[in-house]
Amino acid sequence: MIAAAVESEWTRDYAAFMRCDAGDEWLPRAAEQVGKWLREKGFGDVDLNTDQDLVAKGARLAIRAIRDDAAQDFRIRMVEENDGGTWATDLVAHDAPGESDWVHVTVANKEGNYASVPRVAKYLMGALPLGDGKLELREEPVVHHTADLDLLVELLADRERHGLVLVAGTTAADGIPFDKFREAVGDWTRDVAGLAQVVVLDPIATQEFANRVGERFKAPAWTIRTYQPGVDFDDPASSRHHRMMGTARLANQKPGRTRHLLGEIARNHAAKRGLPVEVQRVRRRFERHENRRLVQTLGQPELELGLETKEAPQLPLKVEKRSAAKAGRERLGRAKEQLAEIALVKRMLKLEEITEASLRGIADRIARVGSHQQAMQQFQDRVDQLQVRVERLEDEGVDLREALDTAQLEAEDAKLDLDKRDGRIRWLESRLRDAGDYEAGYAEVPDEYRVERPDSFEDLIKQIEDLDGVEFTGAMDDVDKLNAIDTNEAALRTAWEAVLTLADYVKARAAGDCDNGLDHYIKHTPTGYRTISPGKWAHTETAQTMKGWGGERIFPVPASVDVAERAEMKAHFRLAQIGMESPRMYILDCHPKQPMVYVGYIGTHLTNTKTN
Repeated sequence: MIAAAVESEWTRDYAAFMRCDAGDEWLPRAAEQVGKWLREKGFGDVDLNTDQDLVAKGARLAIRAIRDDAAQDFRIRMVEENDGGTWATDLVAHDAPGESDWVHVTVANKEGNYASVPRVAKYLMGALPLGDGKLELREEPVVHHTADLDLLVELLADRERHGLVLVAGTTAADGIPFDKFREAVGDWTRDVAGLAQVVVLDPIATQEFANRVGERFKAPAWTIRTYQPGVDFDDPASSRHHRMMGTARLANQKPGRTRHLLGEIARNHAAKRGLPVEVQRVRRRFERHENRRLVQTLGQPELELGLETKEAPQLPLKVEKRSAAKAGRERLGRAKEQLAEIALVKRMLKLEEITEASLRGIADRIARVGSHQQAMQQFQDRVDQLQVRVERLEDEGVDLREALDTAQLEAEDAKLDLDKRDGRIRWLESRLRDAGDYEAGYAEVPDEYRVERPDSFEDLIKQIEDLDGVEFTGAMDDVDKLNAIDTNEAALRTAWEAVLTLADYVKARAAGDCDNGLDHYIKHTPTGYRTISPGKWAHTETAQTMKGWGGERIFPVPASVDVAERAEMKAHFRLAQIGMESPRMYILDCHPKQPMVYVGYIGTHLTNTKTN
């Protein structure tokens, strides 16, 4: 019941992922705070190291602990009811030697009501150094000065950051007291504790921050700006994803409404962001643990042959001379003992009489015990299979959600591009009419300006051979796999756009129309050259990915590039969202040493931090 309640698809939930930088063996401190919270709930002192199910004041509590050489984990799940409906709290704490430790807390309401910041999350934040990225999570806003801006910019650009960062700007020109505004920000953001990090810039830092990140990404005075993970300051168009609550709204809106709105923004972000891979892995560990525990709880069937098993008394065998009368008395005594033993057997086996039929019945019951054990093993296997299926469906759901988010962003980018092109076309047509060239505006597009897409990935590789400045050096075995999974040719279409972009990039460099690298070219494409949506392009990999799986990103290159004929390639294009196999294209830009771009890999998704 508890698991079903927690796992249901509720909305407006509280879901906080907080990393713990307290070294190893910090779980007792976390358990102390959780125990404090449970005592307030009426459960008294509970042992968090033992699996148990408890009930107090109508609330149901499940405690599970897994400890082995790899990690120490505990999970608390509680369901309670009050005037606000049915509430479910789930807390998982993970401590593994040498790894990133964390706490994950969720609160959900069955009726879809708004989940406030739970006390247990506040207790944990107050007792442990919990954070997200480079900044520690706190209940109150953090004031940043000019010296803190390097940390802030790094934090905003961090793609591995899970939660939002809310930045409030200030100025000394308007006569508004800084401390008063900081206190107001603390009140407005009270419901994002654990979900987001709140920064208030002093007046000088506000101006310096604007100078560093530019007009598109700044946090103006007396506003609160919400920054998504992985801010790309080199892509001005992406600035619209980082929304702002303006001065007029903050001043005129009721504080409770502002607080609730910011809280909902943080909760919606957490829901869309989904579970981090490490949390998903540990939660599944607990689900398997729970499955085994429930199967074991079913237990072995009682044979029900009696209250207990006793050995029959062993009478000593004595050889001695005795009289016939004495021998008769002994035989009579043994006969009585045998009758008593037979009565004991009948009582233990619950038999009216000992017959061949009754003994066969006992044998059948014993055989059924063995059959039950076999059935229990089959049941365990079936539960394991269903668990695997559930996990695959969860992964597919995450992939589909990410694909939808990506598609929506790309569709919005495409609409903006179309708006720009439509405006440019109308302007050029008006220029043609003004010049008296009425025919050009309605004539067919010449063949050299038409785009003929490849029919397959093999055709793509052949067409790359005809392009100047672009060369494919990868393995065809990797490419061939894509024909089977790219059923709607979405990856093929994007791969062709990427190749044409690379070819035009080489042309722009040769013509002197581009003096910077490929990343700058894609985000600031010169007029008259092809490009690709910045959302499909990544100029590097994360440090964590390269540390763990950098070897997968070393691909063939000519000896003119590296004598070992191998080179590391981090820059890549995201070709399509196709589950865990979402195709990628890795490239190496050799400018300015060589006027060449090498495509070292076209294939399925390589391993990274999000790979299950």
